[in-house]
Amino acid sequence: MKKNVIIALAAVAGAAGLANATLFFESEPNNTLLTADDVGSYDRPGDAFAVDGRLGGRGGDVDWYRFEVTEGATINAAVYGRPTSEDGDSLLGLFASDGSTITVDDDDNIGLYSSVEAIVPAGVYYLAVTGFGDDAFVGDHTETFGYKLVVGLNIPAPASLAGFGILGLAAARRRRA
Repeated sequence: MKKNVIIALAAVAGAAGLANATLFFESEPNNTLLTADDVGSYDRPGDAFAVDGRLGGRGGDVDWYRFEVTEGATINAAVYGRPTSEDGDSLLGLFASDGSTITVDDDDNIGLYSSVEAIVPAGVYYLAVTGFGDDAFVGDHTETFGYKLVVGLNIPAPASLAGFGILGLAAARRRRA
């Protein structure tokens, strides 16, 4: 039985190990939803991406990122200041494909940095990083700082993986009886 439990756990852990994390570097121009940097399409449990970005040297910059989830997901995104950067005060927004606001945050992360969380259906989404006071995400701020945007996409595992684990445990229990 112990061997079968270990095999079932290894199968589930192996499937979870298929998760993907990708690093991107912000590129200008990406100041609007229409010019957003495309950071990929995601469909696996535990998918994630990170972006090294910088709000412009003269302020007035907004950094937009476009991504797709092919299954419903919980999106967790957070802005962190880079150790070599000036202190910053970010504003982070999550937007639907039509530009409508899903959620916005000012200071729920460490210090004056932002984080958002939302449960969404499959589709195309946008994240935008801007400076404090730019509630319209049009660049109306004077912030200048480097940042790391970290995004986790909690996409549910296929039910079949859980089914394999349950079947393995049931078979092990049946043999024991």
